[in-house]
Amino acid sequence: MKTLFGNRFPLVLLSTWLCLLSFTGLAQQPDSVRLRVKDSLLQHFRKVMEAAPADYAAKYKEHTIANEQDALLDALLKSIRVTRDFLKSGPDTNAIHRDLADIRNWYNIAADGVFTNTGTLQTERNLTTSYKLLHELLELAKVKKLQVDTYKKKLVSLRHNFDSIASSPHLYATPADSTEFVQLVRKLYVAAREVSPIDSTLSASLKNVQHAKDELDLTVYQLQSGLEQIIQYEKVLAEETFRREVSGLNEPPKNARPLREILTQTIKKNELILWFYVRNNIGKVASLILLIIFCTVFLRTLKKKVQADGMLRKDWDSQLVLRYPTLSAIMIIISIFQFIFPDPPFVFVCILWVLASGSLTIIFHRFITTHWLRFWCVMWGLFLLACADNLILQASREERWAMLCLAVAGIVVSSLFLIRGRREDLREKWIVYFMYFIVGVELLSVIANISGRFNLAKALMASGFISVIIAIMFLWTVRLINEALTLASDIYQTPERQLFFVNFAAVGRKAPRFFYFFLVIGWFILFARTFYAFKLVTQPVTDFLFDQRTIGQYSFSFFSVLAFFGILILSSIISKIVSFFASDKTNHGTDSGGAAGLGSWLLVVRIFIFVIGLLLAFAVAGIPLDKATFVMGALGVGIGFGLQSLVNNLVSGVILAFEKPLNVGDLVEVKGKAGLVQSIGFRSSVLHTLEGSHLVIPNGELLNDQLVNWNMQQPKRHSELTVGVSYDSNLEEVEKTLYRLVKEQEHVLASPEPVIFATEFSDSSIQLQIYFWTPGLRSGKIAKSRLIFAIHAAFREQGIVIPFPQRDVHIKQAPDPREDKGDDGASD
Repeated sequence: MKTLFGNRFPLVLLSTWLCLLSFTGLAQQPDSVRLRVKDSLLQHFRKVMEAAPADYAAKYKEHTIANEQDALLDALLKSIRVTRDFLKSGPDTNAIHRDLADIRNWYNIAADGVFTNTGTLQTERNLTTSYKLLHELLELAKVKKLQVDTYKKKLVSLRHNFDSIASSPHLYATPADSTEFVQLVRKLYVAAREVSPIDSTLSASLKNVQHAKDELDLTVYQLQSGLEQIIQYEKVLAEETFRREVSGLNEPPKNARPLREILTQTIKKNELILWFYVRNNIGKVASLILLIIFCTVFLRTLKKKVQADGMLRKDWDSQLVLRYPTLSAIMIIISIFQFIFPDPPFVFVCILWVLASGSLTIIFHRFITTHWLRFWCVMWGLFLLACADNLILQASREERWAMLCLAVAGIVVSSLFLIRGRREDLREKWIVYFMYFIVGVELLSVIANISGRFNLAKALMASGFISVIIAIMFLWTVRLINEALTLASDIYQTPERQLFFVNFAAVGRKAPRFFYFFLVIGWFILFARTFYAFKLVTQPVTDFLFDQRTIGQYSFSFFSVLAFFGILILSSIISKIVSFFASDKTNHGTDSGGAAGLGSWLLVVRIFIFVIGLLLAFAVAGIPLDKATFVMGALGVGIGFGLQSLVNNLVSGVILAFEKPLNVGDLVEVKGKAGLVQSIGFRSSVLHTLEGSHLVIPNGELLNDQLVNWNMQQPKRHSELTVGVSYDSNLEEVEKTLYRLVKEQEHVLASPEPVIFATEFSDSSIQLQIYFWTPGLRSGKIAKSRLIFAIHAAFREQGIVIPFPQRDVHIKQAPDPREDKGDDGASD
């Protein structure tokens, strides 16, 4: 009742009591007095009752507003805390401004020689370097811009949330009660003290971020415009490739820039683009270094093995790869894996080429003949000068003369060595063709230089020397790889742990044929990409592959589709290569047990590789994993009933890999067949039987059927041999002889010791049973065979007889009946 009427409850109760009292006292009054009092009391009571709902509604409204005010103040304080934390963790706008200043400074370096200080003409090398540098700067600016845009959106969201709470009219509604009003004022004062500094900080941050965003937008636009302008310059150069660009060498240059400024600009640009490229491809650089380290370890291990076997040659013939393992590793790895770097700047690949060719120069020392060593050293020196000249980004008269001298020197040196002959001393006969090639290319460079076609002359001069040196490196790379494979195949008859269980018998003694094709294609790409025409040819193909296309709500590119299937195929190939090359000792017929090494985990490794490849394929193709999971689940339900056997075998293979009832290399007996486990595949496993055949058994049957594993506990097999000796033999001497013969066999284990028992007296001999242990099934058969030979020879030497089965036959002659009759007659 009190809750219903609130503070008016005493008034209503009093009015009701007065009415009742009045009616009780008026009972003795006249009717007229009684009626007037009654009407007056009823009217008063009616007014009180009519005014009560409005009063209660006002109170309810005040209470509701008070609750909303408390909620708004709590939300405001929470928003203040969130804003404060975000402002502390947000990016430093001062650092962004410093980064912008660096980007502008780097832009000025990239623009030097292209948009400013152009000198005599635009050069292809300068445009290419500036384009790559501007592209790196644009990517950096886009990253900063995305960071600032995200930060600004969050600040705007916080400001909007903050303002929406602070502008609510309910927050400022004042209660009628003075006590409640004072409490509200106190709450607002506390909130105002929290809000004021955050509000000013938030406003300042928004202002600074907007300023940084405006500068970044302007910088991105400037960089994009610069890239577009460079593309136009490159198109003009491509169209004017065979046109005369500068005056002849005997004519004075126009708008020439001093060589000192050109060299300074060249150093700055090359340092900057090299720093950007290495930073963006640090993972690939680290991978290249790791590959060099692994290759060095492999070659050093191989060298120690060859040296330990006394096979190391002093003249290094067919073993040059082992002379300097680290230098051989540098040259091989750089020559093959330089193609993993996408669109590298010339200064980067120049460093790789100098390292590889320098390593080959040291390897050549005192190995090839003096005549051809001089040719290599001269050509390598010209190659270094050509690379240094190709790093210069702007044209000058001094550079033109240097280009002419280098081209003429290449023609003269190659011609002299071609005329002198001695081709029979060449280790690689293909080098002669590259000598003819360099004569032709450098001759064209001389003609283009004299006629004023600077860009064409420079491209021909540099590509000529670079192509010849790279071609020679590729030829010797193949030679060194073949030497390493041949030596490894001869030395490592079985896979070993220190060489990562690589089966060199499966790898082969030479590089595969497709490797030569790969190097030829790589050489052509390295030669062709020096010219801008190569970019004109490859750019449409690149655009076709990488342009985004949309079908419904899904966007894709042909490259993503090709990458999807390519990664799946590549993961499958890698999985098979791991299984093929990393097999343990199964392919060599050894019976020694021991750890199965990597082979026992091959199936798990293969499944892991395939799963990683599948996930990478989905990621590259841009397919969300939730949709991919849904599709795969639907397909699994649809085809699961038809592939029960395949799934059963796959799951059984996984169980075999983890539970390890058998390992690759184990000697097992299954289905009455004995053999070595060669591989455990996805669907089936392969046994190499003792007869030489390969038995393919589904994993499900291998897991469910009874399996005898001779390597499960110890790689030992029990064998026995029965020998019979004659009854005249001295059994003690026979026993000693048999013990000696058994212990002399190399395939018989000393522990457990052999045991000899006399088992029975047979018809023609005394039977002796010999029990012994061998490392494996094949060893048992070999030991038994050799033991029979030894026993036969020893018994013959000692006069111990191994009797044939024999029986004594006693013939009784029956009496002649006629003689009996004759005797009777005589008696008669």
